[in-house]
Amino acid sequence: MTPAQRRLPLQSSRARVWQDAAAEGMLGSAVGVIALTGVNPLVLATNLCLADVAPQIDPVVTMLAVVLLLTAGLVLGAIALKVQARRATMQSIRLARAETRTGSSARAEA
Repeated sequence: MTPAQRRLPLQSSRARVWQDAAAEGMLGSAVGVIALTGVNPLVLATNLCLADVAPQIDPVVTMLAVVLLLTAGLVLGAIALKVQARRATMQSIRLARAETRTGSSARAEA
C-alpha cells in the first residue's frame, strides 16, 4: 500500500441523522429510474404515452429529457441532504464540545 492510499474506516466518524437515510433513499430511487429504462415494455408504454402528450416532439427525446431531469434532481437533492446532515452532526459535535469545556471550566473555578 502506497502512502497516498489509506484504509477506509469501517464505521463512520459521525452520527447518522434522518437526512442520511433520506439521501440514500433518493440515490436508490435514481438508480431505480435508470434501471427502469432497461425494461422494454415499460419504455414502450412510456414512449406511447409521451407521443400522445406531445405529438410534435419525438417521444424518445422527451423520455431521455425526463429521465435526465428526474435523475439529476434526485442526485442533487441527495447531495444537498448529505451536506445538511454533515452540518447538523458537526454542529451537535461543536455544541457537545462547548458544553464539556464550559463544565470543565466551571469545575476548575470551584
